[in-house]
Amino acid sequence: RQSLAENSATTVVYNPYAALSIEQQRQKLPVFKLRNHILYLVENYQTVVIVGETGCGKSTQIPQYLAEAGWTAEGRVVGVTQPRRVAAVTVAGRVAEERGAVLGHEVGYCIRFDDCTDPLATRIKFLTDGMLVREMMVDPLLTKYSAIMLDEAHERTLYTDIAIGLLKKIQRKRGDLRLIVASATLDAEKFRDFFNQNETNDPTRDTCVILTVEGRTFPVDIFYLQSPVPDYIKSTVETVMKIHQTEGDGDILAFLTGQ
Repeated sequence: RQSLAENSATTVVYNPYAALSIEQQRQKLPVFKLRNHILYLVENYQTVVIVGETGCGKSTQIPQYLAEAGWTAEGRVVGVTQPRRVAAVTVAGRVAEERGAVLGHEVGYCIRFDDCTDPLATRIKFLTDGMLVREMMVDPLLTKYSAIMLDEAHERTLYTDIAIGLLKKIQRKRGDLRLIVASATLDAEKFRDFFNQNETNDPTRDTCVILTVEGRTFPVDIFYLQSPVPDYIKSTVETVMKIHQTEGDGDILAFLTGQ
């Protein structure tokens, strides 16, 4: 472990795939090599728990794999929940860009006070978990959805937990509804045990399975400050400015505490 000051030159990471086409970038993501396996599991299990580190491509690629495999045929919709509104909007924008679609048409998002979808055309719909719960109040069985992906399920927000409980009940009524639980942490066994409806000792009758996606698209180095700081927000801004002023071109993303 090294100090931030001593190794600031190594903290900037450039995207080596920036010059590639969008399709080539998609194929470089770690999740791509598991595309067929993911589709096989979704076809044969009611619930698939996918564990993958941030950057493996699960949020943007899995909904597209489902659409490409026919899960959005005949007017059906693949829904993807995000715990935060900004994530629902930005991920929807990226997926629309990758598919060459206009945001709000084939790919759309629905957050509080902003519904950017077309009821007749949208096939991949990103929405907050709160909006999914609201849809359940109108359509308790989510009849228009063929698959629901709960992204960032490890965050366990209030609405995420409500959605998890209701989706388990819906699956008992709708055996055709597929549920994908995506998590960045190793709590997959809890989700598997909760959703597995196999009441026997025969593992071949399991209705839930776990899949782990190895690797990420960028290297990660961890640096610690040598001493605590009284104001972590101020310290974050100062660190960002220092990198901005002393390093070359690049992008900076700062993660701060949430709820």
